[in-house]
Amino acid sequence: MTGRTKAEENFIDQYTRKLLVEWAYAQVATPLNEEAVRTASLGRPVFFAHALAKGWLTKREPHRLTAKGFGVAASFLKR
Repeated sequence: MTGRTKAEENFIDQYTRKLLVEWAYAQVATPLNEEAVRTASLGRPVFFAHALAKGWLTKREPHRLTAKGFGVAASFLKR
């Protein structure tokens, strides 16, 4: 992420981890709804892009949490 302070980058990373919990819930609660993660992430393009870059979401549409993304979400819940 260019043009951002280290503090801003840290906030984006931590807030994205929080959002992963929402996105994981959407994916688990509505497994047949392929748009669940995209719908849950609307209005949050910075965080969605960060999750994609980290490999927490699949690259191809429909974007779904990867195993790594579920792991990060689970770790966030344990805190």
